[in-house]
Parts: sequence; C-alpha cells; structure tokens
Amino acid sequence: MGNILTIMNMVRDASTPPDLIDTYELPSTDLGNYRGIVVSMGADQVFLERQRERLSAWVRAGGKLLANGLPMRRWVDGLPSHRKMEFHGLDDVWLSAVEPHPIWEGVERRDMLLRTGVPGEHSFEELREIGVAGFYARSFLSDLPAGARVITGIGPGKLPVDVSYRLGEGEVIVHNGNDLSGFAFPGTSAAGLRRAITEYLEK
Repeated sequence: MGNILTIMNMVRDASTPPDLIDTYELPSTDLGNYRGIVVSMGADQVFLERQRERLSAWVRAGGKLLANGLPMRRWVDGLPSHRKMEFHGLDDVWLSAVEPHPIWEGVERRDMLLRTGVPGEHSFEELREIGVAGFYARSFLSDLPAGARVITGIGPGKLPVDVSYRLGEGEVIVHNGNDLSGFAFPGTSAAGLRRAITEYLEK
C-alpha cells in the first residue's frame, strides 16, 4: 500500500495527477495500491453506493477513508445520515471540539467558523464583524454506528459534524460539509490541516 487516492467528479487531462481520479474511474482503480482514500464532497454518491461492498472491504482490510460532504447515500458500511437543522445566528453554528483526533490536533474550531471575501488575514474579532458562518457545517450527522467518536460538534447541543468509527481493521472519518482540506487557512491554527490529513491517512 502506498499513497492517498482522491476521488471526485472531474474531467481528467494530461496534467491530472495519477492519484486523483474521477468518481467513474473507481471500478477500474486498484485500491490495494493505497493506504488512504479521500472522497470529495462533489463525488457522485449514487455511483459510489454501487461500489459500497468494495469500498467497505478496502476499509475493513485496514484502509483509512475520509468522506467529505453531506451523506445522502450509505456508500460505505456504517456511514451516518445527514440531518438538516435550524440556525438563526452564530451560536447555532458554533463549532466545538468534542473528542480528540490526530487530524484536528491543535486546531481551534473557531478558526474554521467564519469566512470572508475581504482579502488578507483577519483576527477572529474582525471576522465576527465581517465574516459569514456556516461554511464548515450547517447540518449534523445522525444514526451513528456503534462506537463512533464525535470529533466536532455544532451548536449548543454539540451535534456531530465530524465523526470517526472503526470498520474492521480500518477507519472511516466523516466531515459533514465542504472538503475539510479547504479550511487550512494561513495564519490560523488550521493552517496545517491539509498536511495533517495526508500524514494521518498515510500512516
């Protein structure tokens, strides 16, 4: 087993790295060559569901899978369901660390809470004035499998938005929102998030 495979809906060209594949190339891809798989939020879940048995077997054999996006289909064994929630203000989408996980080690959840189109780096206090919340998550996960660990919670009830669970010898990590690597904001505690994802999945 070697590198990390990324699955997303895309059009391949000559510059596309070999470890980045279109969702529909999955059936012809040898998963045994990879230690980790990242599924992008835009991947076709209807198609992935047809690959459920194969993906689940790969995880059970020791693979680590990071699933981004809102789970609308159970395309790997144990995948939780997505549930909408009402939100009216910042407190309703406030992010809280719940249980530790190596990918999020040292990451202050508030550093991923607010985004703005205003160029440059901004303090959290500035972002509270000019930023918009809800990009990291605005819904939650339910029907968690037995033994699942909640990593990040949303709102006063700390409803699960990031979870992980064992599947056989492997692990499934679920981020209920936009691709997790997209929150590696420079100048914040989340700056190393992309590297942390890679290092953890490669172990």
